Formats: sequence, C-alpha cells, structure tokens
Amino acid sequence: MENIPPFFVLRQARSANRCLDGSKRPIINSYSQHAAGPSTRTRGLFVLTVATWRAPFGLDGVTEFVRAPNIVAGTGDVLLVRLTVSTVDGNGGDDGHPITTLVRETRARHPGCPVALWIPEAPPQVVIEAVRSAGQCQVRAILGGEPLQPALLRAQLTQPQGLTSFILRWASDAGYLPPDVAQEDVRELLDAAPDVRTLERLSLHRHVAARTWRSRLQHLGLPTPRAWLGLAHALHVAFFVQRNYTNSVQLLCEKLGMQSVANMSQQFRRVFGLSPSHVRDLLGAEPLLHRWFQARARR
Repeated sequence: MENIPPFFVLRQARSANRCLDGSKRPIINSYSQHAAGPSTRTRGLFVLTVATWRAPFGLDGVTEFVRAPNIVAGTGDVLLVRLTVSTVDGNGGDDGHPITTLVRETRARHPGCPVALWIPEAPPQVVIEAVRSAGQCQVRAILGGEPLQPALLRAQLTQPQGLTSFILRWASDAGYLPPDVAQEDVRELLDAAPDVRTLERLSLHRHVAARTWRSRLQHLGLPTPRAWLGLAHALHVAFFVQRNYTNSVQLLCEKLGMQSVANMSQQFRRVFGLSPSHVRDLLGAEPLLHRWFQARARR
C-alpha cells in the first residue's frame, strides 16, 4: 500500500469495519426501533427509517422504508431518512440527536448516496431540533409534510450554497479525509470563485505561494491544488446541469456559454469519469465526489 494516498487507507480501514488503530468500529444502531433524543422526555421517541429514492426521482421511485442497516442502495440513489414520533414515553437521552449518528454511519456505508431528511409530521420542537441536527451534519435536503416534493429535493441537492463545508464533512464521514486534518488549505481551494481556474491566480488573491500550497497538500497525502480547483468548478457546472435536467446537453452548453458539447464532455470525463448525460441523470454531489476520490485513490 506504499503508493496509496493516506486518505484512501483511511477509507479502506473504515470499510473493513475497523479504525486505523485496529479496534472495532461501533455497530450501527437499529434506528427503526425507538431512539431517544434530547426532546423526547415529554414528546415520545424518535423513529427513524430509511428508503431509497431512485432516478429519475419521481414519487414512484421511493422504496419501502426499512431499518437503516437493512437498506440496499446503489451509487446515485438518494437515501431518504423518515422521522416520525412514537407516542410511547421514553427516557430522554443526552447523547445527542440520533439523526447525527444515523447520517454519519449511513455515509460511511453508502458514500455515493445523497442523504435527505423527511419529517411528514411532528411537534414543532421535534422539527426544530431535527432540522438543527441535520444542518450540523450537513444534510443538504430537508423535506416536510406530505406528499413528498421531488422538485424541492432536486432544488436543495443542487444548491451550491454551503458546498465547501458539506464536502469537508462528507469526506470525513465517508472516510476519505481524517477528521482532524488541517482543512483550511482545502477550504480555500473549494471556496475559490468559479472564474478562478488556476492555482497561480488564486495564490495572488490569497497571498500564498503556489509551491507552499502544493507542499502542504502533498505532505498530507491529499490530491493536488489543481485537482481541488477542478473539482469545485466541475461541481458547479454539474449542479446547473442537474437542476435543468429536462434540457438537452446541447442547450445546457449554450446556456453555460460553452463552445460545444465536447467542452463539457471533456471536463466531466476528466474530473468524474462520466459523460454529461450521465451527470445530468444523477442528483447531488455525493455520487460525483465518491467517483472523484476513488479515482485518485487508485493512482
């Protein structure tokens, strides 16, 4: 494993259900059973179940809700976490909201699947705490009420706002970045304006030598600054494509000011290894990020 970057070693260790020190990882809890949360002392217990929401992400694409460990999903499926409240009284816990643990463990098992939260109906305080916890663990789509709204899911999962914080949290949960890695160098690369395409130009803005930036990331065993910049720009383009998924690829290129479909095809194949039509049929950043990290781990 001498030539495998450290971030991939971490991913492999987690996939083997062991930490880097060799100790066993905790077994995923049964979330469809009653999970006591901070607000449940007087309002009952949280019940969390999960379904897959499959392309093209219409209402007929939602499978049956099951316990989280039993979910079967393919890369690109959206994992829809449903929160309901049991009428059974329970002892409130102080170990944090169960959604936080569920999201972290789900990402570790299914890194290529976006996670969305659905709260059909719940008391206001339960909703507030659930949404707050989901936001803290960077869940990018939160739906409420019935029926489900596919258009709202798509709008939220393709929203670039807060993308940098999400990528860093997702990569940590999925096992691609150590939780304690110095993230500021990566954050600045991902936060670069869409028109900043080169490290040299960004270095002038941030007053950091390009060579210093490269050395820092190389020391951490992370992808190069150029790769991070290319990822950030390609994700912004991908989000536009996914938001406008009913348009032809040719029309999407025209709206983006690209000279031809070949330009978009070259960008997506270089960064994600996918064609524009394949990227258009996906939803969210997770399946694209998963491919990006995997491709660099194999080099």
